Amino acid sequence: MPEGWLPIWPVADRTLAEPTLVRLAGALVAGIGAIALAIVLVLFGPLPAALVLPGIVATLLILSDVRAGLWVVLAVIALVPYAVIPVKIVITPPLLEMTGLGVLSVWLLRLFLRRDETIPSHPLLVAVMLFIAVAVFAFVLGVDRGYSSQTYHNFAKFLVSVSLFFVAWSSLQGHADVRRFTGVFLVLASVAAAIGLVLYAGGPRLTLAVLARLIPYGYPDTRIVRYIEDDPAKPMRLTSTSVDPNSFAGLLALAVVVAVTMTVAQRPAIPRWPAALAAIVSGSALLLTYSRAGWLGAAFGIGLVALARYRWLLVPGGIGLAGASVLGFGERFVERLWQGFMLQDPATRMRLEEYRTALAIIRDYPAFGVGFGAAPTIELWTGVSSIYLLIAERMGLLGLGTFLVAVMGIAWTGWRTWHRMAASAEGDLLLAWLGAQAAALLIGFFDHYYANISFPHMVATFWLTQAIVLVAGTRSTGTQHTEGGTA
Repeated sequence: MPEGWLPIWPVADRTLAEPTLVRLAGALVAGIGAIALAIVLVLFGPLPAALVLPGIVATLLILSDVRAGLWVVLAVIALVPYAVIPVKIVITPPLLEMTGLGVLSVWLLRLFLRRDETIPSHPLLVAVMLFIAVAVFAFVLGVDRGYSSQTYHNFAKFLVSVSLFFVAWSSLQGHADVRRFTGVFLVLASVAAAIGLVLYAGGPRLTLAVLARLIPYGYPDTRIVRYIEDDPAKPMRLTSTSVDPNSFAGLLALAVVVAVTMTVAQRPAIPRWPAALAAIVSGSALLLTYSRAGWLGAAFGIGLVALARYRWLLVPGGIGLAGASVLGFGERFVERLWQGFMLQDPATRMRLEEYRTALAIIRDYPAFGVGFGAAPTIELWTGVSSIYLLIAERMGLLGLGTFLVAVMGIAWTGWRTWHRMAASAEGDLLLAWLGAQAAALLIGFFDHYYANISFPHMVATFWLTQAIVLVAGTRSTGTQHTEGGTA
């Protein structure tokens, strides 16, 4: 087996319960799935039937191993974040919510059925739980501010997404699990980026033709093709199957940082050439999203990795940027970034107005914010392109404080550990995810999707990143679970 590769399937037993019970559950799911597949094939034809098969496989993965269930969640985040199961039972269940609930259910059942299984203790888990508690309290306080059924549903999805942090923390046992998770993440992000590049190369007509086929499965029927400032006279923006180019850039930025770090690492935890391919594909797609926050986040994360360990990266990076500017390559990208810095475009000016409004709300409702509904007066509005201001206006300064304690504590734990293991493969992998975490935190200054209840897939991406940093920062150096410890 080549150096750097691992067996794809987790070696340790992390199944729901006893292996016999898992086999019986798997056989039951397979049997029911086969019957459902046959019925759908006869009644609706081959295309809907083809969509049933991945669902059966995903269910078996979730039942077989909690860590594999997290891979399924990653697949939904990267490839079909807005898809729903096209069967209405009170609501049309979103695929991400169903997979997230499935993974949570298997994890909780495992804790219940296996008496020796506990949630590993760590002080920062308390901070994350306090953040969730403040969010719930703020939600209840704001219940009279125009909540709709969609608000309740979105908040439920938000809670599921944040809760995946605890699943990842409890289930991923150390370096080998983090390597597998990283490999799956890079593969899925690269596939999503490649789909986006193909659609972009085909232009608006191909993008519209392909993405319109997803409308019956919960995708929007308007603004399918996206342009800079929604102006068809300006360049089209790459979205892949993620609908929103900015949030897709938030996913790609993390993938680019991790892939670049693994490409240049002295002891890469992921094979170097596949990592380089992932960096090229994801980086190309990231550029074509025209998301300035995504660009800056990726640059910041890679720059942090370079300053921490691989300073030689700064030289070719600077030469490449200078050469591209002199030769005229990427003129559109430079122009868009410059307009943002100079506050010359409508999107940037709108952000400034959002910041002003958010600060007014925080001043008037400092403790727990205004909840997740409408603003208290018609002169103000909720929603701002910054996760920090968004959390503060929705959950107050208490919510922002618990959030910062959690993420800064995780970052501090990771960096402190990295200094002790910088020269190892474990150190390079931890550094890659610390760079990704830094990219997400910088993007959070300029965009909202990592904390917005309307983007549960990006909320899940953010908190899974935090969990990976904490796992890699506490278990890769031999730190063991506290026996019998609970959160």
